[in-house]
Amino acid sequence: MSNIEGLTTQHDSITDDMCDAFKDVMGDPNDFKKKGGLKQMGKSLENGMVLVMSIWDDHEANMLWLDSTYPTDKTTVGGPRGDCSITSGKPSDVENQHPDAGVKFSDIKVGDLNSTFNPSPGPSPTPGCPGGSLNSCIGLCPSTPAAAFQACVGVCVSRCNSSASVESFL
Repeated sequence: MSNIEGLTTQHDSITDDMCDAFKDVMGDPNDFKKKGGLKQMGKSLENGMVLVMSIWDDHEANMLWLDSTYPTDKTTVGGPRGDCSITSGKPSDVENQHPDAGVKFSDIKVGDLNSTFNPSPGPSPTPGCPGGSLNSCIGLCPSTPAAAFQACVGVCVSRCNSSASVESFL
């Protein structure tokens, strides 16, 4: 059940009514409704879609909508969205400080609910270990610069509860 201050009715599923209510209480434009809501989304999904993922920055709002307060002067419901400072996320800072930033996406699966994993017995992924195993975690590490790779492997070794040493992977 949702727990959003200002909603007259809390919701426990995604419906057009829920989307309308959330947009109203947050004070956001309801572009989803203008584009046909869940009915149109269903039609689009039936026609097939391509999953596209990327790493990016936001020259319009500095990504504040994701994990800060946005709009920056809105302190009521819908404004605070996370703990990041309203001065963070400036693309010029990000691009200058991390010009070689990259991302690796892996182990992506698509299918019906509960169909994308094998429930058969076997080694379980290590909780808190990115990728689920030491090797998968290391596979997510950036190859350059070398210092970033070394630091990332160190995090993998510690988070994946491995007795291996960082040096054995360098």
